[in-house]
Amino acid sequence: MRFFGAVLIAILPGLLPGQNPARVQFEVASVKRVHEGPPPGDIPRNLDTSPGHLTMRNAPLRHAIIWAYDLKDYQVSGPDWIKGDERYDIVAKAAGPVPESQVRLMLQALLTDRFQMKAHLEPKEMSVYVLTTGKGAPKVTEAAGDATTTIGSTPAGVAFRKQPISRFTFMLTRRLDRPVLDATGLTGLYDFTIDLSGLGFSGRPPEDPSAPSVFTTVQRDLNLKLEARKERIDVLVIDSANKVPIEN
Repeated sequence: MRFFGAVLIAILPGLLPGQNPARVQFEVASVKRVHEGPPPGDIPRNLDTSPGHLTMRNAPLRHAIIWAYDLKDYQVSGPDWIKGDERYDIVAKAAGPVPESQVRLMLQALLTDRFQMKAHLEPKEMSVYVLTTGKGAPKVTEAAGDATTTIGSTPAGVAFRKQPISRFTFMLTRRLDRPVLDATGLTGLYDFTIDLSGLGFSGRPPEDPSAPSVFTTVQRDLNLKLEARKERIDVLVIDSANKVPIEN
């Protein structure tokens, strides 16, 4: 199983060495360095998109790269400062309404130009966990179309409402000691609840050592499996980038 590589190669115009296809660009764009602000949090907290528009507030360069290339956090490698030491406000507009896929391409071009960013693809073998289906149907329910998207604690565990499975694997990646890849084939939005009381943070022991492990509750509560594997994953390596972007 090889995750991701073919997709990334297809969406790297103007960035990889030797490539110089015609690029789509924003009509107007502002990139400003931010000197004060709260912790950046997850990407959705910093991001606002509408057809043909993009606003990212208080965002580390790493966040902008991850969104521009539609990557996971572990698929970007580079200088430590891109993780959060430096923050930026990015406000841009296309000439007219365009789909999100075009906005991502435009942001790729903007980051390359304004930060003078250079990067390359590099396959790396990683220790990962892979979330897969078990015997029988998964214990998830298709979410109603008019339902509200939420994640919250309940007596039974953490309740995901109208969420993709990728939101769950994102949470697990943040709290386990290695990336968690979604190989369930479940592509919709779902309601499900799982006991995560036995899950620590970044591989550390949980607060309640008597709680069942996440490997147990993934199978018990969701009828899925979490398996340890080695996988070869293409990583976008940031070779160089300027901390101070070119002026607007």
